[in-house]
Amino acid sequence: MLVEFVEPVVLVVGAFLASELGYRLGRHYGPQDETFDKQLGLISSATFALVAFLIGFGFAGAGTRYVDRLDLIVKEANALGTSYLRADALPQPARGELKEALRQYAASRIELLARHDSATAVTLLSKVGTQHAQLWAIAMKGTADNPQLMLVVLPSLNEVIDLHTTHLSAAIRHIPTPIMITLLLSAALALALASFGNGQAGRRYPILNFVYGFALAAAIWMTLDLDHPRRGFIQINVQPLTDTLGSMKP
Repeated sequence: MLVEFVEPVVLVVGAFLASELGYRLGRHYGPQDETFDKQLGLISSATFALVAFLIGFGFAGAGTRYVDRLDLIVKEANALGTSYLRADALPQPARGELKEALRQYAASRIELLARHDSATAVTLLSKVGTQHAQLWAIAMKGTADNPQLMLVVLPSLNEVIDLHTTHLSAAIRHIPTPIMITLLLSAALALALASFGNGQAGRRYPILNFVYGFALAAAIWMTLDLDHPRRGFIQINVQPLTDTLGSMKP
């Protein structure tokens, strides 16, 4: 759990260091003429606007990807439930074998998607290919020489298999690194500029600087946490899969 606090702590410390650097630079250069002050105000305003735009852009994108991941859970739960019901169309023993394989697969999916431990997730992922092959082999055996039965059983099972690839794709979709770096640098510059004028005046405003720095750090942290739901406080809810598994009665 301590690892989850590292990111916000680093962001808050970074905000403090940027503010302190800006203050010291302001003290070093001291008061300037009116033209410089106007130009400083113009650049500061533009930088603040850029930071607001980048945070809004990043948060909106992270929120969209988070909702997409939630929708994938629902789609997979529906596909598993449909495949389980359509397995009733198969003759024995394929019917019982496919239902049992689907129950085991649903349980493994819940464990995989709810896991935060990367090593365990890799181990579970390595078994997916074998599970898919088993599901398909049972379905093909049960529908052999029966094209109509194939049309009933195979499409939903194919969707179950395809959704795994979709999950893998969604898991690696994040804010592009260049945009994230630009956001962090712009936020640091905005904090430094906000403190630069304080340094010129030789007066600190710790409460105001802290509020602004904390707000920026919190906004960036929430964006990152939302964009990486397996590692932070904001997690993907796998309840639809749990409910589907519960409905798979032997």
